[in-house]
Amino acid sequence: MSLAAGAGVIIVLACLPRLLPHAAPQHESAEPAGRGGSRKVWALAALAFGLLLTEGVANDWSTLQMREHLETDESTAALAFGAFSVTMTLGRFTADRVSGAFGRVAVVRYGSLLAALGLLLILLSPWVPLTLLGWALCGLGLAGGIPQIFTAAGNLGSGNAATDMSRVFSIGYVGLLAGPAVIGWLTALVPLTATFVVPLAIVVLCGVFAGVVAPQPG
Repeated sequence: MSLAAGAGVIIVLACLPRLLPHAAPQHESAEPAGRGGSRKVWALAALAFGLLLTEGVANDWSTLQMREHLETDESTAALAFGAFSVTMTLGRFTADRVSGAFGRVAVVRYGSLLAALGLLLILLSPWVPLTLLGWALCGLGLAGGIPQIFTAAGNLGSGNAATDMSRVFSIGYVGLLAGPAVIGWLTALVPLTATFVVPLAIVVLCGVFAGVVAPQPG
């Protein structure tokens, strides 16, 4: 599984220059704003990469983590992915409403920290119910972040909304593929559950830097 994911990452990275369309030339007077907009795009892309990397880890490794770490049977282990995917789906349905009430930054920041709490439970839990709660919190926490990041990318006011969103989406997709591969490589060094320190650290950083999704002033 990790070899296939690694191959996917390599293919996408090789194609990335073609996946990222070039912006049309801007007038010289607009160049400084363009540079600022470009920095914001890359910051949003980094957030998307981190959150989708974590989502990819959960999609591919949650069931095996339950089975190996807690020595459950296959049907019980499958509940880990079920808990993650159900809460993520529910969270996606409510994310816009929560964003309207509390703002984009709050959705990304507190969602990332909620996902971090879930991953911490997964790392430390010796019990199936607590581990399932961890996966449920992880799914709920990750649910709203990506839609807010894409919304922010499409509203930068750069005049190249399609290009901005394409860059953010493409780099985020690389993260989705890279997450399972990274965990697969790390399992050669440490136990599977211990590798989840990596997505835990990443979602904490996403929470810290969530301010980049704030609406543009004026």
